[in-house]
Amino acid sequence: MPEAGRRLLGVVVVAAVAGSACERPDPALMPDEVLQSELGLTEDDRVHTIRISTGVGERAEPDTLTVRPGDYVQFVTADRMVHEVHFVLDSIPDSARAFLERTGQDRSPPMVELDARFVVSFEGAPEARYVYALVGNRQRGGGHIVVASPAD
Repeated sequence: MPEAGRRLLGVVVVAAVAGSACERPDPALMPDEVLQSELGLTEDDRVHTIRISTGVGERAEPDTLTVRPGDYVQFVTADRMVHEVHFVLDSIPDSARAFLERTGQDRSPPMVELDARFVVSFEGAPEARYVYALVGNRQRGGGHIVVASPAD
């Protein structure tokens, strides 16, 4: 192969490798306009959604979620019942508890409107299992969020 052809092939290979290393944002995790304007999030931020509703008891959908350090989780009400999110501080590691308390994210205010939100930022959060309880008008519910780095 001529020298110019080898150089061009090398550039193409480098460009292909560099392009595959750039992760494209997942459209399902992009913040909406409200989160972008109110919190200054960008399309590169990852926002997971947990819908809260009331049936026989308080329900979260999904009730188990795995996120990356730096991701956001928004708890969104699906009805007009009273809902509160409380992280169960005695059920999570000390470092995770300290993170939630330091950032003031250990519990939500009462959420009573349809589509009310409580947004938790896991920026700087230690990898751990974060257990939460849902408190409201009916039997207590809950779930957990696992903060973990993606597998290589």
